[in-house]
Amino acid sequence: MGGLAAIRGLSNLRDMSRTTAEDILWLKDGGRLARPGWNCWRSAVADRLGVLVDAEDYFLALAEAISLARRSILILGWEFDSRTQLARGGGGSPLAKEGLPNRIGPLLDAVVRRTPGLTAHVLIWDSAFLYAVNREFAGLVKMDWLTHRRLHFRLDDSHPLGASHHQKVVVIDDALAFIGGLDVTSQRWDTRRHAKDDPRRSDPAVPRYPPFHDVMAVVTGAAAAALADLCRQRWRACTGECLPVPPAGDGDRLWPKRAFPLFSPVEVAIARTSPSWDGVPATHEVERLYLDMIAAAERFIFIENQYFAARRVGDAIAARLKEPASPEVVVIGPGYPVSIMERSSMGVARARIGQRLCAADRCGRFQLYYPTVDGEDVKVHSKLMIVDDRLLRIGTSNINNRSLGLDTECDVLVEACGDPAIEAGIRRLRQDLMAEHLGASPAAVAVCELESGGLHACIAALGGGRRSLVPLDCTEPAEIVRLIADSNIPDPEEPMESLVFLEDGARAPLARRPLLLRLRAMIAVLAGLALAGALWRWAPPEMWRDVRPWVDGLADLRERPGAVAVVAVCFTLAGLLRVPVPLLVLATAVSLGPWLGAVDSLVAALTSASLHYALGFSLGRRRVRRLSGWKVNRVARALSRHGIAAIVLLRLMPVAAFAVINMVAGSTRVRFRDFIAGTGLGMAPGIFAMSVLGDRVLAVLRNPSAINVAVLALAAALVIGAIVGLANRLGRARAPKSGRSREV
Repeated sequence: MGGLAAIRGLSNLRDMSRTTAEDILWLKDGGRLARPGWNCWRSAVADRLGVLVDAEDYFLALAEAISLARRSILILGWEFDSRTQLARGGGGSPLAKEGLPNRIGPLLDAVVRRTPGLTAHVLIWDSAFLYAVNREFAGLVKMDWLTHRRLHFRLDDSHPLGASHHQKVVVIDDALAFIGGLDVTSQRWDTRRHAKDDPRRSDPAVPRYPPFHDVMAVVTGAAAAALADLCRQRWRACTGECLPVPPAGDGDRLWPKRAFPLFSPVEVAIARTSPSWDGVPATHEVERLYLDMIAAAERFIFIENQYFAARRVGDAIAARLKEPASPEVVVIGPGYPVSIMERSSMGVARARIGQRLCAADRCGRFQLYYPTVDGEDVKVHSKLMIVDDRLLRIGTSNINNRSLGLDTECDVLVEACGDPAIEAGIRRLRQDLMAEHLGASPAAVAVCELESGGLHACIAALGGGRRSLVPLDCTEPAEIVRLIADSNIPDPEEPMESLVFLEDGARAPLARRPLLLRLRAMIAVLAGLALAGALWRWAPPEMWRDVRPWVDGLADLRERPGAVAVVAVCFTLAGLLRVPVPLLVLATAVSLGPWLGAVDSLVAALTSASLHYALGFSLGRRRVRRLSGWKVNRVARALSRHGIAAIVLLRLMPVAAFAVINMVAGSTRVRFRDFIAGTGLGMAPGIFAMSVLGDRVLAVLRNPSAINVAVLALAAALVIGAIVGLANRLGRARAPKSGRSREV
């Protein structure tokens, strides 16, 4: 039967050893694919389950539900903008009849103020600086400091380096919940028409943006209460506060008028991703559920997703396509990405996976598509998967490596288990989505499917009009974009802290000791500099007379021709002799000043690293191991798994000496361009900080004024704070104790 060969082919994938051919026999005997503790967290009955397509309907349904809240509002999000308008158009906002604001932030505040006992808790990812430009300024101040005391707004940074909190869940009164791909923020609103120049598709942060497509599920009953538990666990993990569980509200009263219930009632499984963090093991239910659904497919796999870049999902689909009677695979995503970040995180991986799947496709069963309206691409942001009209999955997880192992995610699954009514509901939803993309009616899609004999044939028959699904050409972007993608930085498969603290072998205590010693030594040096600067203000005159010639000589050195080259050569030679790099940077900055010293230090550090790399390359791994000890294997594993990302982190948090990392990289044949790029990215922040410190040291020696001493102390404190903060963050990513389970 379909899927059995795929199960055998997937035996080498992570954690797939527990999936057997017998597990897929649910297709025959009516059993369930979802297994709590394996590919889902828990199952619960939804009294009703509906689907809201695109943000016009979702925002209106959300506004209606919030206005009816009586006990509790829980919101998890990747992004949030309090200025987001919920109703748009000439008809005005339905909230106006109740005297309620139309923007999400003021609406939450107004509803909490007018409803005694109602609390609202909003938890949003504390985003990386990379996304700060597009986000609301001072959102925390607006939503927490300037709102009612029962409205609580927090930014969540309780995750490993490089990860994000990506769950998008809203729960009202523990009785009604929304889950899917939509945040209440800018650049999300659109109608199902996706009109090319709709003036309502405009927000304060971005006046005009392209058409946008997404999907949200809405559930009531025990399934909503389970999602409320998820929200409270996330809140506790972030704040340490245990939120009380309110009495469940009335799901029928809260049910939005715009949401048509597809199923009533139906059992819903909830799957999560969460990385290893703060001593708690990782959760990979989202990944396992993807692989199990792919293995279970017999007729087709229908996917709408923002990304199609997960290596293991690509391997699983390739295994199915190699079968003589493989299922059809339809993947609908965005068109060609515009930004360099999207091209590197999505474009390269999607092109490569697409090429592999086309090569594995023996019978023309696979195709990537993107939707267009009047020649303009529609940005697909949804996270939906349908298998054989028997399995329906909606949630927050992208099909990329991050969502399978690094970011927090949450999806819900509905299984037909032989129930024709549930199968009919899933089929109705799929045909409705296809109709939206193809500019046809759901009835026309249903007829065309029967007449043409398949999904691809139906898309070909109905496409080509004003609205269409266009086959995607899997061409890789330019070289610089491929370099970023190859680094694994945009889309890592696991937390990078594993390079430093997550050592499972007997050497784990030894692995941590050198890092801690280096950090403490660096902090001691910085603190000593700050203290010495303060004491220098009261140094006796004879000490100043002894130091003055040296200080003047260093100041004169900056003006001498050839000083830059001499200092760089001295730095490089000292680096080869394993003199600590921070001390060399300090000395260089004292000699040349902060800016020229920083550039000279970086060039010299890269030169020294390159020479070490060449030495390791020529010696080979066995000889380097004899020179450097057991760390070689550990650093080599890190470099092979993470590439540039590993080098960046090892430069920020040196688990081994500078020379050791360089020689190991050479001996293990890490690509030289990756080595240099990672070294430069990882060392630049520290070199700049230490250069500023070195310059301030010279300033204090020349003029120990209160201002110069204060600036030196402040600079040292900032660098120490950054080191301690990063070390503490890495420490929270330590290996979990056995027997504990993740409840986030």
